Amino acid sequence: MSEGLNDLGARIAQVSDIYAAHYDIDRSGDWYLLKLQEELGELTQAYLDVTGRSRRASDAAARQAMALEMADVLGMLLLMARDEGVDLDAAVQEKWLSWLEREDAS
Repeated sequence: MSEGLNDLGARIAQVSDIYAAHYDIDRSGDWYLLKLQEELGELTQAYLDVTGRSRRASDAAARQAMALEMADVLGMLLLMARDEGVDLDAAVQEKWLSWLEREDAS
């Protein structure tokens, strides 16, 4: 069986807990949302690099950097969902995957 978003989020939360303890980070309040916004900004910059719209070279290293920034955005989104008590597996099923069921019924 494949791992769901909630399971992946639980594993990422373990890493986040280690990181927060090591660097004495208080993740209360708006921390998850603000960190997600920060990571999205870094992804935007990496995307601009890859698409040749910055002063940095668009090369394999830029693509790898973009991939890692995508992982950061996803990780922070999963952490925010856990912190807010959101079942992302159910939300994705309702918002996105239900369209497949509608399509199959037609």
